[in-house]
Amino acid sequence: MGPTMVSSVLVGRDAERAAIEAAYQRAALGQAVTVLVSGEAGIGKSRLVAATLAGLPGDPLVLTGGCLEVGADGAPYIPFVAILRDLVRQLGRDRVDALLRLDGSALAEWLPGAVPGPPGYGRTRLLEELRTLVGLVAAARPVVLLVEDLHWADASSRELFAYLARNLTDRPVLLAGTVRTGELTAGHPGRALLAELGRRADVVRIELRPLARGYVVELLTALGDRRPDPATSSRIHRRSGGIPLFVEALHASGDSTGSLDALFLDRLAELPPDARRLLSVVAVASTGAAAVADELLAEVTGLGEDDLHGALQLLVEREQLVSRAGGYAIRHDLIREALYRSLLPGHRRRVHVRCAEALAGEPAAVATLAEHWLAADRPELALPAAWQAANRAARQYAYDEQLHLLERVLALWDRVSVAESLIGAGRGTVLERAAAACHATGSSARGIEHCTAALAILDGVDPVREARLLGLRGRLHARIDGGGDGDLARAIALVPPGRDDRARAELLAGLAFAAAVGGDGPVRRYAEEVLLIADRLDDDGLRAPALLALAKAAGDVGEARRHYAASRRAAEAAGDHPTYLTAIQWEATLLTMAGRAEESADLALSGQRAAERLGLGRSRGSMLAVNRASPLHWLGRWDEALEVIDDALADSPPPLYEAALTTVSAAIAMQRGDSERVDQLVARLTDFALHSPRASEVNLDIHALTIQWAAAAGDVEPADRTLDGALAAIPDSGLLASEAMDLVMAATRLQLARRAAAPRNQQVAEAVAGRLAQLRLLIDRVADLGPGITALRLTFHALTGQGALSDWDLATQAWRQLGYPYQLATALTAGAEMALAASNQSGAQLRLREARSVARDLDAAPLLQKIDALAVRAKLDDQLPADTADDDGLGLTRREREVLKVLATGRTNAEIAVELFVSPNTVASHVRSILTKLGASSRTEAAALAHRAGLTTSPS
Repeated sequence: MGPTMVSSVLVGRDAERAAIEAAYQRAALGQAVTVLVSGEAGIGKSRLVAATLAGLPGDPLVLTGGCLEVGADGAPYIPFVAILRDLVRQLGRDRVDALLRLDGSALAEWLPGAVPGPPGYGRTRLLEELRTLVGLVAAARPVVLLVEDLHWADASSRELFAYLARNLTDRPVLLAGTVRTGELTAGHPGRALLAELGRRADVVRIELRPLARGYVVELLTALGDRRPDPATSSRIHRRSGGIPLFVEALHASGDSTGSLDALFLDRLAELPPDARRLLSVVAVASTGAAAVADELLAEVTGLGEDDLHGALQLLVEREQLVSRAGGYAIRHDLIREALYRSLLPGHRRRVHVRCAEALAGEPAAVATLAEHWLAADRPELALPAAWQAANRAARQYAYDEQLHLLERVLALWDRVSVAESLIGAGRGTVLERAAAACHATGSSARGIEHCTAALAILDGVDPVREARLLGLRGRLHARIDGGGDGDLARAIALVPPGRDDRARAELLAGLAFAAAVGGDGPVRRYAEEVLLIADRLDDDGLRAPALLALAKAAGDVGEARRHYAASRRAAEAAGDHPTYLTAIQWEATLLTMAGRAEESADLALSGQRAAERLGLGRSRGSMLAVNRASPLHWLGRWDEALEVIDDALADSPPPLYEAALTTVSAAIAMQRGDSERVDQLVARLTDFALHSPRASEVNLDIHALTIQWAAAAGDVEPADRTLDGALAAIPDSGLLASEAMDLVMAATRLQLARRAAAPRNQQVAEAVAGRLAQLRLLIDRVADLGPGITALRLTFHALTGQGALSDWDLATQAWRQLGYPYQLATALTAGAEMALAASNQSGAQLRLREARSVARDLDAAPLLQKIDALAVRAKLDDQLPADTADDDGLGLTRREREVLKVLATGRTNAEIAVELFVSPNTVASHVRSILTKLGASSRTEAAALAHRAGLTTSPS
């Protein structure tokens, strides 16, 4: 493996590093300790040991030797010869000679020019002389003996290592060794060494595991000097298996594997031919499957039971295969991909055919069967398998998989002359189902394309079917930009009363939905007609979307929540998962604006869990992650919000939902003053808005962010030109969604910055006045969802009024009652400015003290700088609170305290992840951080320390 692939960056090894340091501290007190660091190739054993030894206190003498891959076939004692020569290099030949026996040394063979000892003493004298020499050196300063790659040690070196571990009992010596576990197959002599040493109380065993995703992010950040986006880090984490060497290789290659094949195939070069052939079959057989069953491998390879078991056992021991539920998988995707590419195309196709023939007739394997026939270039067999698999995925609510398979069918359609007869359905039917799957997964733009293609095939043949497609396309348009009215009106005209009441009701529900989203149109009239038909037909599938539209258009929070609850009940009864989840999504938004952010976050969390259960985690679950992160952002729980966002982005959600998640992340970065991160995210969002102009609600947030960021940089006139485009996209009539408030507030602050930048320019003053009048009209059209909108309106009035302190006090009180800290601190700061303008020093001081405390807790650097600058200007800086440490006394973050609370109940990482609805990798990162901060060596010790400090409570 190329040395250029390895860096010295060490992440995610705090507990392991602490274990080595603790072992050294014990050794330094005069009690020798042995440490064995094990793990697979590339896991970072040498990196961990080197980084730890370099930072040890007390100036220890570190002596290093490594075993060669030639192992038992080479010269004996190679690592210890290197250690002795390292000793000579560091202490000098004269000092070492003075420590050797005067009558000649058994170590003379290792030191050219040394006086050899008398013949006949044998190996025992050599072992004892080295032990004595190390002891004499350790009398002056602690000694660390490091033997790298013990798995390659010759028999004599293994014996000497074990001898020193047993007999350096009263010396200040740390004996350390690194072991590659993948080399220790059954019968390997290194296993006996590890087993013997593992039974000793003075031996510390450290087994390195792959890095969790959070640590892969840290490593990539250190390598690239900037934090990668979550989708990239998640992809690299998955493909590398968390192996640091592979992470670095992917980073260095730009996440491309073509140039890395030699690196990964080198690991397989020494496998026996039968084992390598079996591994090649697994690489092909695992196409489209998480694991390959023994029975499939036996049928494809033709190996007998004993031969197959022996080869599998060897590959598991060499850590090339892992055993999973249902069979075996190649341990790392990168190795599987490299091995797959190394096979000749003809051989690869033949293995795919054998795999497909072996899987034929297994209903649960139809998706994998389709992938094998496709890879074998047999489209006439791949197409019906993909169709069957799509139908099976739909029955299992796996809508993402259904859409993928249906689009496979469409891609193969023109390659098969009798496609329709093979599946018993026409291309139009496939397109209709693909469009419906797009609606379920939130892939609106692709759904519109499939609807349009299906309509071209129908072309007036079946009016009701055509109407349903037009209605679906209209609903998809409504999701993108609140449009779709034209399609829905055409659809309704095709289904007059009495032709097909169910179809008509579905279309009216679509019209009600579009009117509710667009804020314009007779929502109630449409919805009430749908409910009449639904009651007559006793159809919950019709009730659910009608009640959803009524909830969106409701006049108060109580009425809206009653309709949302009724919509969810009906949707659940009808199995209408998209409507069920949309009701949760919209209600969560309502609750945030109504000042009930805690409820909003909890409701969105329940929606995420439901989306996972219903097979919509990547699509609708990611949008619900926005609804969860947003109230957490308002509540000032920024780190928690970012965790939710990163976990959702790691699943590579659809672009619309990815953009919505990114807007929250960018807002937090802006409020924290992370300029580089904001630049990166705003550039990404700007590109999305450019290519998705119809994504109106998300684009409102994007425009608000870009305007804020440009204004912060002093680019007020370019920001105002951006505002022109944003305002032009807002409809001229009807209610506006609450998202419009963010744009209005950003635009208002921009106008004040324009006026401040040119205080004597009458033309600018007139332009600003016109803009503010325009914004005042917009703010009056935003739906009144409760205290959140009220607080924003009060803030707008304070910003654009006569500068009265009382106006800011009203806004401050509104934000205080809501419990939204950043907005509270901002209002307090503005109020302090007004107080100072009125020479009210004491009023300014009180407001600045509270604002600074809140801004400090949030780590809102730009706001904190503004507060401090204002305090210095008013000569109040010595009267504001100083920065203090976290009030738990241990430096734990809010999220770490939450993890610790659940950990203290005895739950595993997986159980904690379910409880807090984050990924197990995120939990693992938090647990490691908690152990490090508490100085705890185990989870039990951490829980006990937390209980004593009063940081946890027993579950009720």
